Amino acid sequence: MARIQILELPEGSNDDRPPFVLVVDQCTPQRVALGADASYGDYWQALADKIGARGVIVTPDTVDIPANDVPVDEAGHPIFLKVHVEGEFEQFREQVQQEVLAAQGKITRALRETDPVYERADIARDTDRLAKWKHELTDALGMDRTRDWDDIRNAAAGIRRDRDAQARAIERARDLHRAVEYKGTAICAECSAFAGSSTDNAPVAYDQCGTLLALNSDTANSQEQA
Repeated sequence: MARIQILELPEGSNDDRPPFVLVVDQCTPQRVALGADASYGDYWQALADKIGARGVIVTPDTVDIPANDVPVDEAGHPIFLKVHVEGEFEQFREQVQQEVLAAQGKITRALRETDPVYERADIARDTDRLAKWKHELTDALGMDRTRDWDDIRNAAAGIRRDRDAQARAIERARDLHRAVEYKGTAICAECSAFAGSSTDNAPVAYDQCGTLLALNSDTANSQEQA
């Protein structure tokens, strides 16, 4: 079976990388059909051109290049490669262990800062606390205590969407029932059907707008309940 080797050449002052020659030994001679219309392409030369080699040597003989020799142990394994890989792996394992210890230290410090009694906490206490919080949340949301955390999260998200929709509706109502000046008095533009200089309905004082009174009352009740 053909072997492919690299023979490095002396590097010149204008070389951006070491020049080399492609060496293919133990190669079976190629058979080429000659004829008037036959075209011949040197496969190995084309390969050398693609990889940037200065040339190519193709021979059926065995060519040993000393620079490419690799010492092996009794099992036939490359000696320098074995030592290098094991050294890199050992260093990598030590680095991983250090990173794990550092991460554990950060987590421990964060827990101690947020919970002063963390050092005295045990798994049972933390489990009871979590169960208590879950029961309080499900009770506040009007849900069955057997619901999981995903159900609680979805319910809370639904409440937030409803609250935002109500807030937008209230804001639109306040924009409609805005205060405008009419004959020196602040009136409700919507209730009075204000048309720029006149009203289609009987003028309604701004502080007597039934819609705004209802909204303000609901807001006050919500704040007291909160």
